[in-house]
Amino acid sequence: MHIAGGLYRELCLHPHWDCLLGSGGRAARALSKISPGTNFSCYFERPQYFDAVLHALGVTGSCAVRLDPIVFAYFHPLSRPHLQPAQSELRRMPPLKIEGKAALRFGFLEGDAIVNAERAVYDPQTTGEFQAFFSNGSTAKQLTLVLNEQELLSVAKIDSIEAAAASILESHKANCIVVKRGIKGVAVFEAGSAPRFAPAFRSGHVFKIGTGDVFSAAFAHYWAEVGQDFFDAALSASRQVARYCDHPLVPLGPLPSIAPDVRDERHPVSKPGTVLLLGAINTLGQRYSIEEAKYSLAGLGLTVVCPALEDVELSTIQVSTVLLLADGIDADMLPVAQRLIDKGARCVALAEIPQSCRQLTVLTNCETTDDFSTALYMAGWTN
Repeated sequence: MHIAGGLYRELCLHPHWDCLLGSGGRAARALSKISPGTNFSCYFERPQYFDAVLHALGVTGSCAVRLDPIVFAYFHPLSRPHLQPAQSELRRMPPLKIEGKAALRFGFLEGDAIVNAERAVYDPQTTGEFQAFFSNGSTAKQLTLVLNEQELLSVAKIDSIEAAAASILESHKANCIVVKRGIKGVAVFEAGSAPRFAPAFRSGHVFKIGTGDVFSAAFAHYWAEVGQDFFDAALSASRQVARYCDHPLVPLGPLPSIAPDVRDERHPVSKPGTVLLLGAINTLGQRYSIEEAKYSLAGLGLTVVCPALEDVELSTIQVSTVLLLADGIDADMLPVAQRLIDKGARCVALAEIPQSCRQLTVLTNCETTDDFSTALYMAGWTN
């Protein structure tokens, strides 16, 4: 596999994260064990240290010089990252040129990649208009685009995911479009065929930074190198993303060929349910957390009801999951949660301090985590 993609520093405050990866670096490391001989091309401001970078990633490769170090900084993994320097201040560099039987091309902030491959996967890494794969002189006998749902709808300017995919398939001369849909899994569109939908898979932990990069890398491996069809490659990639979420610093390993392990439990590809969000708003920190949780849950495609922030009549709402922000929660909210648990609702609690866990012992069937992103994803997973 030949990978062309960004090598950027990533910082996250909570949980702590400080790594030199980016889309290309993460993809290269992810494939270093299951695709020996992976070659990585990128830009880097300190070429004298690039051999050490390649050694850490476990791959071979080359870099072209860029003028600016690039950093993405997150408050938490689901927050919008701060880019330094600003994109308008970045100086564009001449394009890289790569050639190989199988290639994965990511979009760059500071440059571009001209690819010549038999099978190519293109992940433009942008939420707006993106450059067509072939427009810069790239060539491929077969091409797959990997986009998230927002990217697809934004560039097609169509509200229907099926119509948008059909439009982009034709205008970008692609053989397949794989659409990442978060909790809802992925949708696979081929010209002249009905769409197929692969589920997301359960993980014990959810580290969201880079999941899209790992999906594209794994899909490229299984489709362009192993030879799986589009749908099976998307299914295999989805399974690998669950493994990455549990162990984000470990390269991907072979998937079980017969029986899936416990982390391969499928999520239903059904309409997301309604989450009842309960928590205190007595302090600025509590208010920020509950507002951020509500915003992020909505971004995952979930309907959110939050009595602390709005007047609601719970008797009229069908709740699929109760999400408790347990730190500082009022004791009278717990019987509300228990009544819904008794009616079949799932209960998830975010408890970052030990005393909060003790308070939750009065509840039955409540899953607890101390990680914000994991709690939100658990809330979106139905039983």
